[in-house]
Amino acid sequence: MSPLRLAGALALSVVAAACGNNDAPLVTSPTAATLKNAQFTGVIDPGGRRYYSFTLSTSGNVVATLASVTNADTGAPLPIPLRLGIGRPQGTECPPTSAVTVAAALQPQLTELTPEGVSCLDVADVGSATTPIRFSVRFTYP
Repeated sequence: MSPLRLAGALALSVVAAACGNNDAPLVTSPTAATLKNAQFTGVIDPGGRRYYSFTLSTSGNVVATLASVTNADTGAPLPIPLRLGIGRPQGTECPPTSAVTVAAALQPQLTELTPEGVSCLDVADVGSATTPIRFSVRFTYP
């Protein structure tokens, strides 16, 4: 018997055996969306803001962390809070549907259930900066 015919016969016997056992429940495991890891870095002036657009392949949680805030010129860490928001782009803006004001930390700080499609992550100074600052945001999304 050729290898192709042998494979076909084997597949048919597996299907036939499965159909003969009506007592066994069909168990399926849910398929989790593959999460994407991303990093958004930039520089903002005092009172400024920046945003980054990304596309979700399916609806799910966007989880963001303000990982660092430093002086843009010297690289020295700055203990100032920034507003971190998640929203939908509108023209040249990213009005957040959910936002928090946080200092840099290495733990999730904002989670938003977000529909499929284009979303954006917004970072803004809330009035604490006196010099340009460099920020880094880590986030995951489906």
